[in-house]
Amino acid sequence: MGRALDFVASFEESGPATPMFFILSPGVDPLKDVENHGRKLGYTFNNRNFHNVSLGQGQEVVAEAALDLAAKKGHWVILQNIHLVAKWLGTLEKKLEELSDESHPDFRVFISAEPAPSPEGHIIPQGILENSIKITNEPPTGMHANLHKALDNFT
Repeated sequence: MGRALDFVASFEESGPATPMFFILSPGVDPLKDVENHGRKLGYTFNNRNFHNVSLGQGQEVVAEAALDLAAKKGHWVILQNIHLVAKWLGTLEKKLEELSDESHPDFRVFISAEPAPSPEGHIIPQGILENSIKITNEPPTGMHANLHKALDNFT
């Protein structure tokens, strides 16, 4: 089963109250899968129903606005690198909880974060982790895996 298929299977389980949480590993861009699947379903930047916010440097306000709009209109939102905004994560947790109730059925949230360097270093609120579908994309190791990964790009 290829990565794209894994993503689609996981996506089927997601919903307005169930974000997809990508745990980042070096050399892997899980958001490509999100963009590709979004494109198939008509969610793109050009259609203005696909919002991608890279967190840090005051982007929290942008992220909150995107979430509010998306929840109303049934858009998709990617929140990248949420581990960079530790202080905002409590707010994000509350917001996702609020929006899980009366959101548009097509509303989806995709979150990415780097794994904590140590168990004590975990900053992602329990509520976000418990409600999300967690996806780890380990980078392929070795020739065989690299070949598979390259072949995954073809149908």
